[in-house]
Amino acid sequence: MNNIANFLNDFSLLILAISAIIVAIIKLYKNTKKEIDTLPKKIKNQVNIDDSIISKMEDLKEFLNADRVQVYDFHNGGHYANGRSALKTSCTYEVIRTGISHKQNYLQSIPLSCLSRFVSKLMNDGFLEVRNLEEIKDEMPSTYQLKRDMQINSFYDVILNNKNGEPIGFLAIQYVKNKYNILTENDKKEILKMKYFIEEQLEKMMK
Repeated sequence: MNNIANFLNDFSLLILAISAIIVAIIKLYKNTKKEIDTLPKKIKNQVNIDDSIISKMEDLKEFLNADRVQVYDFHNGGHYANGRSALKTSCTYEVIRTGISHKQNYLQSIPLSCLSRFVSKLMNDGFLEVRNLEEIKDEMPSTYQLKRDMQINSFYDVILNNKNGEPIGFLAIQYVKNKYNILTENDKKEILKMKYFIEEQLEKMMK
């Protein structure tokens, strides 16, 4: 009698386990199908946003007589062995002047730990203006080397935030061949307009 009871109990548990697996599979299928169904809309939405950001970046480049304008996103690049998040940054948008080399492909998944002083300065002050790259050689050696490898002589970077005021990346305005002129208040207003525009567009991608 006990054997029959145990058998029925084990059989019931098996049925429950199989039922849970079936429910999980159905849920996964529905979520996957929903994702596939909405993918074309997401692609269209992102392509349109990408195009508008690039267009505005081109306008800003010409307005400031810059050689290169880039947008960087902060992201999680996985985890270290102790579970600590391996935060990184990647260049996600780039426009250049004729004769200036593209760098976007080489600027992917850069560990934030390599640019800690640079990122800290951006987050604390909201921007970083460097009229001569040699100014940061001792204070920010890693950033100096990265910018030097990109043949940058001077730059102006601005932090990008989400709607909660949290840092999500930065806008980079770079001078390679063109002479860097001291930015006027009007120039900085245009940069801030661009900053707010990018923040707004990136927020739309989350919807």
